[in-house]
Amino acid sequence: MTDFRPVPFGDAHRASHAAPHTHPAHANPSEKRVALCPHLSLEHYRGGEKWTATLANRLAADGVNVAVHALPYAPGNTRRVAVRDVLDAAVPYREAWRHDLSAYDTAYVFYAPLSELFFTGASRAIAGIHSWVYVSPRLFESHYGLVPTVVKALYRTIGATDLRRYAAVHTVTPAFRSPHPNTVYIPNFVDTDRFCPGRAPLDDEFTVLVTAARIREKGWDTVRAVARRLPPNVRLLATGTGSDPHVTDLGFLTEDELADAYARAHVVLHAARVDTDSMVINEACASGTPVVTTSLPTHDVENEAVLHRDTPDEMLGAIAMLYDEWERGDGYDERCRVARREGETHGFDVVYPQLKGLLLGESVPASRAEVVG
Repeated sequence: MTDFRPVPFGDAHRASHAAPHTHPAHANPSEKRVALCPHLSLEHYRGGEKWTATLANRLAADGVNVAVHALPYAPGNTRRVAVRDVLDAAVPYREAWRHDLSAYDTAYVFYAPLSELFFTGASRAIAGIHSWVYVSPRLFESHYGLVPTVVKALYRTIGATDLRRYAAVHTVTPAFRSPHPNTVYIPNFVDTDRFCPGRAPLDDEFTVLVTAARIREKGWDTVRAVARRLPPNVRLLATGTGSDPHVTDLGFLTEDELADAYARAHVVLHAARVDTDSMVINEACASGTPVVTTSLPTHDVENEAVLHRDTPDEMLGAIAMLYDEWERGDGYDERCRVARREGETHGFDVVYPQLKGLLLGESVPASRAEVVG
């Protein structure tokens, strides 16, 4: 592996991330009725639920007649928010095990096999592929337990037939091998105004940030192995709480606090074994922060800002390289600029028109441009 040179940081060098400004898009109102149908309670408020609330709020602001119909299920009975704290009052919300959607022109359903038993009657239904379940080669992932395993086994058995019940399939990752002839790839979106360079000053001490869950599937064992071998003048910070003496705990962060953490960090470490279109990578890049991550099929971007490494030794070597570039002022800033350009391809103003077009039955523009770097 590559070792760090034992050079302490001084005040002379301050790398910064340039922050381009973006403007919200505007769209015409629509008379079509749209139902967004997550398979978890919106109050669980993790990735898919945040996606749903953000999209619904923007559609409503654009004059689209949109409602959210969710199943009354929250894994671990964990409800992190109240619905009306995150969902605009103009957006109707209902939780039930069965939804009659015959009043809607389009139902966007977070796909699971046999979802039509819970969401029925819409004139046009779109299956949304957001879960690692449909791209991970392993049948069983210990942390996620029985329900995802059953869903995956069922998909492997009847998925090709079941998906054809839908008018279209939307996937957030090109790694999903869809059996449906009308499949659209539109990536996850990120708020590039919130997650942006310069919103907080870069830390004086070289900082490695980890924001994924502290579970094996997200590489927490690998993170700890890396943390144990970092030199004293490099800190590893992680969201959440724990007892590892080599990790500085940040606790639970609000979205604004999380954006600050990304902007202050010098590199984000994402050692996931299971992922789809990673919001960790998307938010880090939008913040102009380079990423060291694993070479999963769903981590389809690899460039000067997104470095693929799979073992603790390889990750330490990449961090050491970034440390050296930052300390010498040679190459690190350019990686930050490439990161920001990559993050902008997932910007809400880029992705939202594609999603709106899909939901309203309009043409969908190309999903992304390549980022050179």
